[in-house]
Amino acid sequence: MEDNRIQPQVAIYMTNKKLCEFNDKLKAAPVEYYGHLHAQGEKVEGERSQRSCIGIVLQDYSNGTGNKTVRVSANLAPEFFAYALSRVSLGVELFEFYEEKIFGDPDKEGKSMVTKVSIKRASVGPDGKKRNYPWCVIVENGRAIKEGTQTGGVHMKKGSYQKERQVFVNINDYDFFRLMQQTTRYINAWELTNGPKKIREAMQIMEQQCASERNN
Repeated sequence: MEDNRIQPQVAIYMTNKKLCEFNDKLKAAPVEYYGHLHAQGEKVEGERSQRSCIGIVLQDYSNGTGNKTVRVSANLAPEFFAYALSRVSLGVELFEFYEEKIFGDPDKEGKSMVTKVSIKRASVGPDGKKRNYPWCVIVENGRAIKEGTQTGGVHMKKGSYQKERQVFVNINDYDFFRLMQQTTRYINAWELTNGPKKIREAMQIMEQQCASERNN
């Protein structure tokens, strides 16, 4: 039987040894925060909403497929792609982005999941030669002890991080532009599809609330 399952893939770059894939994990904001469009972890009725994001997956199968494949994943905010596309469109020589997150319930050792993402562009290598693949995307997965901050956030407890897997993919200018363009285009289409419905829903609720207040 033909497999007709819907795939969340938005954009992909693949060689005979590496893969870089972006997947749809976008989620609409609660109607109470309709102007956000994307869910940002807002707290509504005691429950926090999820965060809207694009998932990134890197795979390294240079040592083989199956259980020999090294796979890592992380999430990026939708805004990253418009920013990165603007830098690519300007033809910047240097680009550097780094982000790390700790999340999820602790395991038996008290450690939670950690993702680290590094995206850089350097047109010239340490040897002074021009690079044909100036973009380098690195994703690292690991675990660490989650520790609260004075401002209410969380971070990794110093010295507790344990690296598990890391994959890097080198990409040329055209393919990196293509990845950013395709993903940004999809995000824009998603916003135009989901945003109007959420805005109309919020407007209807506000009109009903205003009418109720006038009657009272």
